[in-house]
Amino acid sequence: MEKASGSSDGKRVRRREVINFSVMLVMFIIYALTFTVPRFYDTINVVYPYAGLVNFFMLIILFVNNVMLSGEDKGLRQILSDLKSRGSREIYLLGVIILTAGINLFIVNSGKGAFFVPVNFILIWYLSDKMYLNPGQLKVFAGLYMGFLLFYLFIAYPGLFTTFENYKYNTNTAATFTIYTLLCAFILLEMYIDRGPLVGLFMVMILLKGFQLSLWHRARGAFIMLVLFMLFWYIVPGKLWRNRSFYAAMCLLATFGSLVFVGLYVLIGTTGANFKLPFFYKEVFSGREAIWKELFGLLANRERPYMIFTGIGTGFELKSFFEKNVHNAMYNFLVIHGLIVFLGIVYFVCKRMQGFHKRISDSRVAMCAMCAVMAVFFESFFDVDLIWADYALNLIFLLCVINSATLPQKEEGSGTMDEVKNVGH
Repeated sequence: MEKASGSSDGKRVRRREVINFSVMLVMFIIYALTFTVPRFYDTINVVYPYAGLVNFFMLIILFVNNVMLSGEDKGLRQILSDLKSRGSREIYLLGVIILTAGINLFIVNSGKGAFFVPVNFILIWYLSDKMYLNPGQLKVFAGLYMGFLLFYLFIAYPGLFTTFENYKYNTNTAATFTIYTLLCAFILLEMYIDRGPLVGLFMVMILLKGFQLSLWHRARGAFIMLVLFMLFWYIVPGKLWRNRSFYAAMCLLATFGSLVFVGLYVLIGTTGANFKLPFFYKEVFSGREAIWKELFGLLANRERPYMIFTGIGTGFELKSFFEKNVHNAMYNFLVIHGLIVFLGIVYFVCKRMQGFHKRISDSRVAMCAMCAVMAVFFESFFDVDLIWADYALNLIFLLCVINSATLPQKEEGSGTMDEVKNVGH
């Protein structure tokens, strides 16, 4: 009887792993096509903007696989009963936030496609401590990122920007996409860092290539993302990341700190102080302060005080900018979707990050992945790359790396976490 039970458990585990890997593989294929085939990019982002809907469909499959079908094989009624008894508070909270996001958009007569932005993001974080890949799958997926990065850099990329007609996304987007892909590919190198000095040399080479690309296109977002990752991974000591107080402060800075940054940026921008950044064509205060100030004015509408809870939706027009782009991920949730949705998202993000603390303390690779996630969070003080639909897979992958229980661990006698981290220097 016990053998049968063990066999059944093994089958369920393998089923979860296969479905997780298969869904992520489909998303990876879409990701690769989006940034290498101009017509595909147009279809999924411009002509028929289906990226958010596709991600939602994939996340529902992952939700069913990792939540509803995670236990014994049961009927639907029993599964729903188990959900009520196991972690019911989070399930209910998740449902309330998703329902609120949908209702809010109807109240303010918003574009309904905006619904998928907070819903997909919160589903990713809800699943982040439930979804995993086995060690072999992690290596395969990290290898796919590395292979695609090299293909993109040396084969696809040179042909994309040969003429103006070929541009389907601007070079700033191309650079940011490249660096985000690089951070995911970097996981493969960290998995094999102990194999010899050639791995460390290759790390240096792709990091230098990332800096060269960012500076060549004067892409501030890509440059900031890469610099922050280097700072978090190579400069901040491992013992600080293992310190709960420091880690908690970083989580708060990544979420609520984003709003504080907006406020300070607008305040300083109104003084008229400004200067140009070295290597970049734009000044520090180049328009975001006007966008953020105008958006806050729309949110704090005295004639519609309820908007602080519902958000303003996407039916607005900006005087300060030609696009409906908030240029700040967490501020986007507050302004577009309201305070309730924003606080719900922060709850799930901070709770999951705190739950991951032991994993990043015990695993070099998990810590590297968290440094990449943090870099994207802080880069998204200036942009929305953290929540852009085309980058959803990257966030899923990095969180999956952190959550997977069987990551490479440092061997006994091999030194401290800091010593292991510094092998790549």
